[in-house]
Amino acid sequence: MARDPDYEKALDAAVGRIHATVPANLVEKFRKEGGISPEDFQSCTPVSCGEVCAVDGSDVLILESGSMAIALFRAAQSTFFNMERSRRSISSLEFGIIGPGAENEDFTRVYQDCFDEAPGTPLANEDRVRTAGILRDTVEYRVTEEMAQSLGGGAMLLRDGPLRVSHASHDPVLTRIEQTCTARKVDLAGVSKQTSATWGGGHPILPSVDGLASAFGIKAPWWIRIDPGILDHTQFPRWQHGKMFVARLHSRARSPLKIELIKDLPDSHAEGIMNRLAACSGDGRIPGYPYPLFDAHRTVVLNEEIVEQARSDLMRRITEAGIERQTFEILFGDYHDEFARY
Repeated sequence: MARDPDYEKALDAAVGRIHATVPANLVEKFRKEGGISPEDFQSCTPVSCGEVCAVDGSDVLILESGSMAIALFRAAQSTFFNMERSRRSISSLEFGIIGPGAENEDFTRVYQDCFDEAPGTPLANEDRVRTAGILRDTVEYRVTEEMAQSLGGGAMLLRDGPLRVSHASHDPVLTRIEQTCTARKVDLAGVSKQTSATWGGGHPILPSVDGLASAFGIKAPWWIRIDPGILDHTQFPRWQHGKMFVARLHSRARSPLKIELIKDLPDSHAEGIMNRLAACSGDGRIPGYPYPLFDAHRTVVLNEEIVEQARSDLMRRITEAGIERQTFEILFGDYHDEFARY
């Protein structure tokens, strides 16, 4: 098949831009500009995990039209004691209508149900994916707050994602969670598989730190505190509740993780948290990732079977409500489904 020169040019341009963020001299450049020495890397010594609770959420758009979309979302927690699951729970499935108005009406309802008060700031409908994510976050924060109030002293509470909110109304909730954890001596951590954090004008932080650890001969498991001064920018500092670490928690981990701990936590206490994280990150299926979070993800994920059942239930209720099939097709029908048949 003949090659399209314009396609090849576009392909080369894309690869060039990607390569510019991770050049061949990335590690050497980071060594010079980051000011990090081998002594900044700390080794993990796996210890008894104790009580570890992980919270995760899931959302998906199950129907879309030009004027609205329907989101499905929920949250779950998995709690372990020395790597034996002691309890697990999952919230009911929630539906959220995104549109057609400027503000999301279901956000107010869900927030009120979760926290017994109205949100301080309305949620816009302009970005459907973001809106669905914030609806999910609302339920996820409720579960996180409930677990912070019920875990025993010395437990560790893990959140899938950063200790940073994406909407102003969640800021006081995360503040309460932090205060509860501190008062009850529960260690709170946000664990992220990926991060948008960059340095030096766009170089990603995770491969830079990981490459530097390899260049220094640092053996995993290790962790390091990241000075925010080396990063390109800090997004919404008022909503940023954690300080940033990078950790490779297992020698066979596919990649390091970004881990955030509450801002006023002494670095001396961070060592104990990292040791416990390493201890619960040895599962052979995903080495280097805390198993309680993996279990929470498997519990909460909205797989195809769940999505199809929810979509079918919703369509049936729409029919029972007297909305004609033709009206439904005009609203939510997708020509791409028909295109795919030919």
